[in-house]
Amino acid sequence: MIGPRVLEIDNVSFRYGRRAVLVDVNLSLGAGIHALLGRNGAGKTTLIKILVGAAAPSQGSVRFESATISQNRGGGRSALRSIGWLPQEFGYPPHMTVGEFVTYAAWLKEVPRARIRERVTESIQAVGLTESGSRPLRALSGGQLRRAGLAAAIVADPTALILDEPTAGLDPEQRDDFHRLVRSLHVGKVVVVATHLLEDVEALAENVVVLDSGAVRWVGTQQQLAAAGAEGPGVRGLRQGFSAVLGRAQ
Repeated sequence: MIGPRVLEIDNVSFRYGRRAVLVDVNLSLGAGIHALLGRNGAGKTTLIKILVGAAAPSQGSVRFESATISQNRGGGRSALRSIGWLPQEFGYPPHMTVGEFVTYAAWLKEVPRARIRERVTESIQAVGLTESGSRPLRALSGGQLRRAGLAAAIVADPTALILDEPTAGLDPEQRDDFHRLVRSLHVGKVVVVATHLLEDVEALAENVVVLDSGAVRWVGTQQQLAAAGAEGPGVRGLRQGFSAVLGRAQ
């Protein structure tokens, strides 16, 4: 039986040699968009890799829909099929077309063969790349390439979507387009957006987790984070709130 759509992070730590990258991270993330906010080097990407089974924690565990996330066979592998991942940087054969790339992602995610064509078509359409389906990836702009990556992330119709610095390298117009796209896709899903950009937080996040030096420093709503500063809502308010939260954590 599938459990509730909650991503449970239980006492997760990660060490790289003697260096502690993550320290006792505990979070419970339900349906909605959650920003994982932190400065560069805060541990965001490491935590994302653990959430999607690309790295194993040194301590603790991650569960989604009542199954422990693991690259091994069984329930953990099944949990991974329910999670879509858009890395900050993803490799791709430049000669491969958008359609071929998303089809390959469907195969990797073990989408039933009879449904692959339908899911590929729906995913490419959802990200607004229908007219570019036969174009090679090398011919896409930066914004289009991020959309192709997102199509690959959603092709298995995941119930959780994990995005690592999804707007890095995009210009303001491309960033706005990507924000609109993510908002259109998030209904009913657990969405985690790792970012250091407050514009991403303002545009997307219902809830915010502040990560610093590998530890959770603050958890609350976007409005509560802005209220922690003195500027009120908006990016300036979030910036002041973020600084205030980190100042109290020192």
